[in-house]
Amino acid sequence: QDANIPLQESGYSQRLDEFDQVFIELFSDRWNIRAGDIDLQNSNSYFAEFSKRVQGLSVNAKLGSEEKTNVFAAGALVRGQFTTSQFTAQEGNQGPYKLQGPNGELFVLIVSGSEIVYVNGVAIERGEDKDYIIDYNAGEIIFNSTFPITSEMRITVDYQFSERNYSRLVAYAGGNYESDKLKIGVSVYSENDSKNQPLQQNLSEEQVQILSNAGDDRGLMVAPSEVLEALNENRILYKKELIEGVEAFVFSNNPDDELYRVTFTLVGDNQGDYILSSINAINNIFEYIGPSLGNYAPIVQLVAPTRLQIAVLNGEYNPNEKTNISFEASGSKNDQNLFSDIDDDNNEGFAGKLRLEQTIVKQDSLWTLKGFIDGDFIEANYRNIQGLYNPEF
Repeated sequence: QDANIPLQESGYSQRLDEFDQVFIELFSDRWNIRAGDIDLQNSNSYFAEFSKRVQGLSVNAKLGSEEKTNVFAAGALVRGQFTTSQFTAQEGNQGPYKLQGPNGELFVLIVSGSEIVYVNGVAIERGEDKDYIIDYNAGEIIFNSTFPITSEMRITVDYQFSERNYSRLVAYAGGNYESDKLKIGVSVYSENDSKNQPLQQNLSEEQVQILSNAGDDRGLMVAPSEVLEALNENRILYKKELIEGVEAFVFSNNPDDELYRVTFTLVGDNQGDYILSSINAINNIFEYIGPSLGNYAPIVQLVAPTRLQIAVLNGEYNPNEKTNISFEASGSKNDQNLFSDIDDDNNEGFAGKLRLEQTIVKQDSLWTLKGFIDGDFIEANYRNIQGLYNPEF
C-alpha cells in the first residue's frame, strides 16, 4: 500500500478489518519488537488512558525470574490527533452532518475506526444495520432511518483526525511491577510537532516572528498574505490602491501595475473589509467595501506547533483480603505554541486520584458490607490525551 495517500476505509460496517496494517514483528516468550503499523494503548491508567494508531517501533520485555516486571517503549509518527465535535441535531434530518476540526476546520480527514458517537450522553453503534454510518474521507456522519433524529438530541463525536501542518512525533515508555500485595506502574507520554518540519505551510522568518509574539492567542496568529508577483494570465492578481485613505487591494491585470498574489480568508460577518464579488473560471475575485463591512480579510491563518507531555504514577495495594487501596498521580505539560515563551505560565497541571475500600462485614457467600472513599483532584490547567469523563458529565 501507499500510506501517503490520505484515504480511509469506508465506515459502513460495524467492524473494520485492518487489511492495510503492515508490520514486522520479532518475538520470544520474554520480549517482542514490532515495527510498522502499531496501536499504542494504555488501559491501565485513569487519567492517561488512550488508544492511538501510529506508524513506528515498539518494544516490550519481561524482566526477572518470575516475570512480574514488564517494561515497554515506543516511538512513532502520529496519524491522528484527538478532538471532539459537538452539535445539536435538526428535526428529521438524518444527515449528513459535517464534523469540524478543533479550530473550526470544515474539511477533516478522520482516522478510520477512531470515532465514538454519543447521543444525549449515550454511545451508539456504527453499521448499516445499527445506528449510523460515517464517511471518513469527507468527515460526515449519517444516521440510519432505524435511529430517528429529533431536535432534542445533543450529539458529541470523539475522534482522531489527520492533521498535517507539521510532522508529529509520539514517544511512550514505562514499566510496571506486580507482587502478591502490590501493583505499581509508571509511564511517560510525549506528543509534539516538529516545529522545523512544517508540511502544509512554508513559514517565512516574518511569520515565525508573528508566532513567537502571539503566545497562545490564536487570534494573533495571522499574517499578511500578499506576495509580489509578475503578471500571470492564469492567476487573479491585485494592485494596492488608496481608498478613502485606506490602502486596499484592487483587482488588476495591467502589466504596468505592481501586482500581488493575495489569499483571502473568511473571518466572519463584519470582521473583514472585503467581500466575494465574482467567481472567475480561474479563481474568486474579492472587492474592498470598507472597514468591518465585509467577511473576508487578506490574511492567512498560521498554525503553531504544539507539545503535550504526561507522566503517570499509579498503583494498588492490598495489605489484607479486606482492604484495597488504589492511587494515581499525573502531571501534564501542554505547550500551545513551541515558537513562543509567552503564556507558558499555564502549561503545567496536576491530577490525582485515591480510592480506599474496606470490607466491614462478610457473611460467607450470603452478603457483604463494604465502605469506600473515592475522589479525584484535577487542576484547571491539567490536560490529558483523550476525554476523561462522559461527554455530559
